[in-house]
Amino acid sequence: MKGIHRLTEIDEYAHEADENQDWRESYYFNWVDIDSGISGFSTIGLLPNTKKREFVFALFYDQEREVYFNEPSDSIPEDFSKSLADGVLSYELIEPLKEWRIVYRGKSLQADIAWPARFSAYDFGIGSGTSWTGHFEQSGTPHGEIKFSDGRVVRIQGLGERDKSWGSRNWHIESWFALHAQFDDLSIGIRRDVVNGVAQSSGGISTAEGHIPIKNVEFVTKTHESGIPIGAKTRIVGMDDTVYSLESKLITPTSFVRFAREFPGGSTELYEGMAVHNCRELDCTGTGLLEWLYTRQTK
Repeated sequence: MKGIHRLTEIDEYAHEADENQDWRESYYFNWVDIDSGISGFSTIGLLPNTKKREFVFALFYDQEREVYFNEPSDSIPEDFSKSLADGVLSYELIEPLKEWRIVYRGKSLQADIAWPARFSAYDFGIGSGTSWTGHFEQSGTPHGEIKFSDGRVVRIQGLGERDKSWGSRNWHIESWFALHAQFDDLSIGIRRDVVNGVAQSSGGISTAEGHIPIKNVEFVTKTHESGIPIGAKTRIVGMDDTVYSLESKLITPTSFVRFAREFPGGSTELYEGMAVHNCRELDCTGTGLLEWLYTRQTK
């Protein structure tokens, strides 16, 4: 299929950047253990042309949330493994396309999360052409231990999704909607961008047998009276014409993070939250991600 990249173990490592200042290599992981009530996500961005790194870790628990964000002022270490750590948050590649480990050492809690794959990684397609040269995703079975400052220790065992992308990224397109939904035997990962009034869907439906690319995504967002998006109704159609109808909502009112970026002429808001998804066709409930980006022009 046009635009599909053949993944190899090399894609887990740093790619050669082009000359664009916004060229970015990024890793993202999420997890939900619905039984313990603990969910979260973590991401790192490497921007070699501006010599910047971005570290994010978010954990949601007991109606609370721990959010860590750091942009180290030092240059990016040449050693790949060292570039993925800042002294508080670190990522370790255990086996390419198979397993990672995430370690967080915060003041109020510590986390040690193994992130093994359950299905093989799959290429996400070209998308709208505004956020990546290459992008793949993978469903996994994250598990580990959360230690709180009061001495409490909680073991987690759940499901999640990870992604890896590289290339120039425009954070200020009109909008995007993204969703990860993990069910017992199936995973759905989608994104729908709107650029210059044109919608473009990408993603895949993943099982142990393989992957089916996304044909189309339609959605309606549910918004809190404060204006914060808190849920969605989504209709996802695969290239094999299989349909999945999801009704989704945040796990708790606090299981999300809002990020904001200003740029000349406007601002962009990104809402990223952990959610539960009820699927009509599967007749079951899954877990995963809801994410919205909105750009507001002021000029």
